[in-house]
Amino acid sequence: MEDILERIRKEAEKVVERYGLEVFDLTFRRESKGWVLRLTIDNPVGYVSIKDCELVSRDLERWLDAEDLIEHSYTLEVSSPGLDRPLRNVKDFARFTGKLAKIVMEDGTTIVGRILSVEGESIKVEDGKKEKIIQFNNIRRANLKPEF
Repeated sequence: MEDILERIRKEAEKVVERYGLEVFDLTFRRESKGWVLRLTIDNPVGYVSIKDCELVSRDLERWLDAEDLIEHSYTLEVSSPGLDRPLRNVKDFARFTGKLAKIVMEDGTTIVGRILSVEGESIKVEDGKKEKIIQFNNIRRANLKPEF
């Protein structure tokens, strides 16, 4: 199954590239409603629209139907990472400079603050009280915190 997912990922990357988008994640798993092939797409210079999801879904679905790689029935879902998207690498932190983030450190402490800057592996965050410099390798997980 891994080689099939790799083929699907490569095709998904070609499809999203045509629309100026990127593959954020690809999963295939059994859920309560059956098997789901979930493609999460991202826009490196903005946000993913519903139209983006529709276009990618249509193009990828055509290819999947023609290739017939998956033996049993499944649902294809194409979506965005969402407003509370995970920050998975230093590049994500740099991209979202100025945004509010929730950062869980390896020691279990949580910091909610605005991303001020990124230099190398160091991320400067203002938590409302003071500025902190965090090393990326000390972060367990992080995500954007939506502001309304």
